[in-house]
Amino acid sequence: MKKGWKRRDCLQQQARQERLESSRSRLCENDIDEMAVNMTEDDMENRPVMKDIVEESSAQDLKETSSISEDLSCIIDYDSDGLIKDSGMMLQDQYDDGKTGINMRSCHDNNSGISTDPACLGSIENELEDTASSTRNAVDVVEENTSEACKLTLKSKRHPDMDNNPKPSKCPRPIDESSKLSYKYSVESFCSIDDHLPDGFYDAGRDMPFMPLEEYERSLGLYAREVILLDREQDEELDAIASSAQLLLSSLKRPSYSETDEDAGQDLLRASVLALFVSDCFGGCDRSASLRRTRGAIVSLRKEQPFICTCAAGSMCDSNEASKQASTPPGHFNFTGLCDKSIHIIKERNNSGIVPIGALQFGVCRHRAVLMKYLCDRADPPIPCELVRGHLDYTPHAWNVVPVRQGNILVRMIVDACYPTNIKEETDPEYFCRYVPLSRLHVALDDEGYTPRSSFPSVSLCKEIEATASSAVYHCKIGSVDAAAKIRYLDTRRASNDEVKKFEYKLLGEVRMMNALRKHRSIVDIYGHQLSSKWVQDDSDKEYRIMQSVILMEYVKGGSLKGYLTKLLKEGKKHVPVDLAFYIAREVACALLEMHRKLVIHRDIKSENVLVDLDSKRSHGTPVVKLSDFDRSIPLHSLSHTCCIAHLGTYPPNVCVGTPCWMAPEVLQAMHEKTQYGLEVDIWSYGCFIFEMLTLRIPYEGLPDSEIYDLIKRKKQRPRLTKELEAFWTVDEPITRLKLGITSDAHAEKLRFLIDLFYQCTRGTASRRPKAEQIYNSLCSLPTCYDLS
Repeated sequence: MKKGWKRRDCLQQQARQERLESSRSRLCENDIDEMAVNMTEDDMENRPVMKDIVEESSAQDLKETSSISEDLSCIIDYDSDGLIKDSGMMLQDQYDDGKTGINMRSCHDNNSGISTDPACLGSIENELEDTASSTRNAVDVVEENTSEACKLTLKSKRHPDMDNNPKPSKCPRPIDESSKLSYKYSVESFCSIDDHLPDGFYDAGRDMPFMPLEEYERSLGLYAREVILLDREQDEELDAIASSAQLLLSSLKRPSYSETDEDAGQDLLRASVLALFVSDCFGGCDRSASLRRTRGAIVSLRKEQPFICTCAAGSMCDSNEASKQASTPPGHFNFTGLCDKSIHIIKERNNSGIVPIGALQFGVCRHRAVLMKYLCDRADPPIPCELVRGHLDYTPHAWNVVPVRQGNILVRMIVDACYPTNIKEETDPEYFCRYVPLSRLHVALDDEGYTPRSSFPSVSLCKEIEATASSAVYHCKIGSVDAAAKIRYLDTRRASNDEVKKFEYKLLGEVRMMNALRKHRSIVDIYGHQLSSKWVQDDSDKEYRIMQSVILMEYVKGGSLKGYLTKLLKEGKKHVPVDLAFYIAREVACALLEMHRKLVIHRDIKSENVLVDLDSKRSHGTPVVKLSDFDRSIPLHSLSHTCCIAHLGTYPPNVCVGTPCWMAPEVLQAMHEKTQYGLEVDIWSYGCFIFEMLTLRIPYEGLPDSEIYDLIKRKKQRPRLTKELEAFWTVDEPITRLKLGITSDAHAEKLRFLIDLFYQCTRGTASRRPKAEQIYNSLCSLPTCYDLS
């Protein structure tokens, strides 16, 4: 830590390393204390400053220079000139040829240390569970010759900015409780109800690599993002805040330590009081939130709409008028800017990038969520509280979750100190789509229905099902549940900041859509998601980050309907069996009705995105049919809003999006001129989907792209059915039935119905196409063999 310290050259280090290894086996713990004293006395003859440092008994130096025998968290380090360097931030193990050793490497930033090469850090809990291993590591570094100074230093590898995970081989290992939880929150963006934030906890934000607090102190400038520190011993304001919070809670009814529903309600009440208290400590909340809550309460009465407007557009659907109103919000107040200015004043006053949280007069979500967790942990009795980092809509955000017992289950309540009066269940239709943590698992792994955040399964051993240029789908297990994992990667070496942001938005957009449509019998259910990153090295040892997004969803064993159609075509069939085609058409129409009720456009309905399992029946004996792939889905009125309805994960509904042969004319029109389209484009695609089941072929098959575009865009011409189907629809004759394999009047009626539905759905004028509700109701009017079973 002293500026006068210098490292010996590389050759001396190598020679010293050999002496260390030869003497290691003859050392014991008593030798460590004796030799440390001898080295100190011998060196003080040449450098009087050593005596001052070693004998100084101030509180700060006692913390920083504890001996090995008394405190394993600190190791005293000497150099050839006799200066002491505190290396009590972290330890790392090195494995070289199967034996533990010390790798002394040169460094250009006045830091050196014990580094892991190439061991990879696993769980932080497993690596810090036993201090005896630290003792063995400490013993290994003591030199037999007591007249020669021991040169043990730490090396803190400095990483470029990252989102979550530093490169495993370079990751520091914190050795005290505050560093341990600080590291966990930096990497996992989550602290559980069992993780009690200690004094000394600090957070540098999600985009910063984890480093010891002293390293942040040296490296951060005054214009970098602040590191917030929680330490009551050094922060009188925080001590006063904590005491005031305890006094405030003491006036409330104290819950008993036995778990009852009444006590659970008391926990939520105490948490809501603390949320208001934390909000008041950091400048209050945005008063415009009351307007949004009122609007949301009215709109949420219509349960089919999960996306609640929180911008100036309100309920307007005209994009031009909404943009005008949104561009000039009356009385707009920039709270974030005020907070940044306040923090910069504190940093300039202290000449440090580390800001004690008690010194803040204005605080944003990351400050509020951390203080909320800190105060909940110190309540009497403690309030169960999680600290979560993720996104609110598409903005990075932090909040808290308070699990509350209701009967035999635990209900997770979102408590956001930025909006302290609006506490809702995590599964609330609005909150479930808006509050998206960086990792979440929906599948319950215990009998109480409560899934710990740390239980997200690994997908490294999953079996690949399908791979495309941008993603891959794997079959994996979550406990006893079969799941499909959709995984995307982004190599940041060739990606701009905008591309990285779009990668995150793409995950958020699809997750939000699947959350809004979950638990529907005809739509693939979502089980969880995760956004993570990994640091790797290229051939030139240059580090870069690979980002990974994972969506865990319901696994349908049979695969896509496209594969089944191909199989029938190879067998010489003319079309899908009539009863089955009718049933599949009805199930997909049911999924489409659910989406359109929630004002969502799918924009890619085709056989490839419909999953079927004809062997695994539902409880009532019907085949499994599920609509999937919502990465192109978009809220209908996204152009009119700047809030969560804007849906930044994909292109708005005035851009040509989808698969060309299934696109409606108005979608292709948007290729050259941005014209807004609506739910009717799904109806056209649905008609082309019926065409696939009737002919076993894709629409416009065999035609060049230029001709396809001309037929759809200019002529608005639907794909042509086979001659047998057109003849059957015109005149029902026995010879035509024979060619199509129709053996009964009931099948003939249903086939004619599907042909007629195809023609209605593919009308050139969008307003003349039937609604999803009309399609579904009409398909329900005729029973199938699956209904009779």
